[in-house]
Amino acid sequence: MTIESPQHRPPHDMANPMLQIVTGCSHGKCRFCDIFIDVPFAPIPLEEVRRDIDEIAETATALTRRIYLTGGNPFALPTKRLLEVFDEVEARIPSVNSYGGFCRIVDVAHKTDEELRTLAARGVDEITIGAESGFDEALAFMQKGHTAADIVAQAKRLHDAGIRFTFFYLAGMAGAGRGQENALASAKVFSEAAPSRILVVTLTPTQRWPLAEDIRAGRWEAPTEAEMAREIQTLVANLTCTTMVNCSHDTDIVRFEGMVPLNQEKLVQLLDNRIPLMNEKAARRMREALHKATFF
Repeated sequence: MTIESPQHRPPHDMANPMLQIVTGCSHGKCRFCDIFIDVPFAPIPLEEVRRDIDEIAETATALTRRIYLTGGNPFALPTKRLLEVFDEVEARIPSVNSYGGFCRIVDVAHKTDEELRTLAARGVDEITIGAESGFDEALAFMQKGHTAADIVAQAKRLHDAGIRFTFFYLAGMAGAGRGQENALASAKVFSEAAPSRILVVTLTPTQRWPLAEDIRAGRWEAPTEAEMAREIQTLVANLTCTTMVNCSHDTDIVRFEGMVPLNQEKLVQLLDNRIPLMNEKAARRMREALHKATFF
């Protein structure tokens, strides 16, 4: 099986087979990421993809309905190539009728409305997007390659095409003292975009990240653990769309999952109860140990 570099899947796709169809990330400039450093973005040759599909087919059953496409952002590939991959999958595993994977906002923008509808018709029914924030200053500083307006515009196009999507939210991304601004701006933008799910991850800087240069130079400072927890609380409290919020990544100190607006008040209250009990030093040490991280 061709699996290069660490591959990441959202919780709801953990049980689905992975099929790597690209190497690297087509952007590769985010200041908080080192996953694909020195890994060029390129499609996996179709011959290799076929071999990997054959390997998946050996253990597939009639219940194998969904394939999770991996690589940094497989939906950056041309629609024609994606359809070729789907054809190869379904020729070998006829039960498959659903596809997911990581996607950038820019990848959506580069597809026409007709292409998005075609992908939806072929089974691309839910994708995962690293939106990270709706705060333009943080997005620009971290070189995400999209704006808050881009998030809203491309989300509308996905809704129109019939493709559900999950957003990542990166708590702490705006740096010390900016968490509330980040949360309020993001709650507004995410509410307009209305993702099916929001997956919360807490930013955990490592020495390999480009952000390390900014920390050393004093251009960015990590927030405290309590500040990031309050940021997450503000995000949840100010969402006005119907969505599932999942805060259970191993970077997250306070963990929970619930529906907004159904469980919104209870989630806010849970954070009110937990935040005063947080041990700043212990929480920081835990995240540093898990991720070989540094906060300087």
